[in-house]
Amino acid sequence: MTRVQICFALLVIGNVAPAVLAQTSAEKDPRTSQVASLLIPKTDPTGASGLTDPNSIASPYVTNERKPAVVKSAQDYFRAGVASLNARHYQDAITSLEAARRLAPNTSAVYAELGYAYFCSTEYEHSIRAFERAVSLGSTSPAMRSALGAAYLKLGKPEQAILPLEEACRLEPQNALNHYLLALAYDTSGQLEDAVNQFLRSIALDPNFYLSYFGLASVYTDQSRPEDAIGFLKEAIRLKPDFGEAYLALANALHSTGNYKSAIHNYDSAIRLIPHNPAAHNNLGVTYLSMGKNKEGLAAFKDAATLNPNIGQIRANLARAYLRLRKKDAALAEHTTLKTIDPELAQIIYDEIFQHRILKVHN
Repeated sequence: MTRVQICFALLVIGNVAPAVLAQTSAEKDPRTSQVASLLIPKTDPTGASGLTDPNSIASPYVTNERKPAVVKSAQDYFRAGVASLNARHYQDAITSLEAARRLAPNTSAVYAELGYAYFCSTEYEHSIRAFERAVSLGSTSPAMRSALGAAYLKLGKPEQAILPLEEACRLEPQNALNHYLLALAYDTSGQLEDAVNQFLRSIALDPNFYLSYFGLASVYTDQSRPEDAIGFLKEAIRLKPDFGEAYLALANALHSTGNYKSAIHNYDSAIRLIPHNPAAHNNLGVTYLSMGKNKEGLAAFKDAATLNPNIGQIRANLARAYLRLRKKDAALAEHTTLKTIDPELAQIIYDEIFQHRILKVHN
């Protein structure tokens, strides 16, 4: 496995009542959480650029006079760091590469490898500083620029990710991953048409790159075009049958189009693959309520609340399910709990309970 593949392994819809939950944080977004293992290129620890020749180290502490002890030490630390990185021993890699950096402070290869080590340790700020130092020292590596852009994406800074990812695409235009990451940066910074073009470019370069289909479907979902998203989500699932988040997104899209039976089938698949995702259980409950299956909906909401009892929309949906089952006291208990989580949403639920009382009296 190349280091671009190692690093990539480390790298949903809106408000209705009852509410469907999304999972969109930068750190948990499946569009980036599944890409990290593809970002790091394999480096030969015995022949690394910039440190192969003892005289090649551009350091203010190295003169024309050969100093084998210092140079050999820098080489040894560098080689040990790269070997640890290839073996996925990231903290060991950081320790060795930091030692190499201190001895060879102007060598771009050291900073590049150090950036990968920090990236794989999810220390993205340190990763960015190392990568940017490598660029300032003359590195032209497109893979490193992809990793730099991915680090910015991980920190929720898509605008800063765009420039290095555009450079990666310019330097290596036939790399589907570069275009995919640039599409993510465009998408999360609101440049949706540019995002669509880059996702399509990524698919054209690698028709089996399942995340590009998922990313394109996410753009169509953001544009309230679930019918357009469905086909791309099905293709992502065909390419990766254990992609639980794709089943969840497909179920959400099917729910939005009113195809509740198919939505339930795909929610069940998502729950089988990602059982600890509260959104999958909650959204299944919403679909059951949309079909008038209130008991099944209540059971799904209870499962969601067990996984995360502090999500306001789940507590609100529980209250709504109890109301539909004419369990007013249980709905009021959920309202009381909700007040400590989301006071504004709690007020909405209270108004719904009050309205339900009025309707009951009038009926």
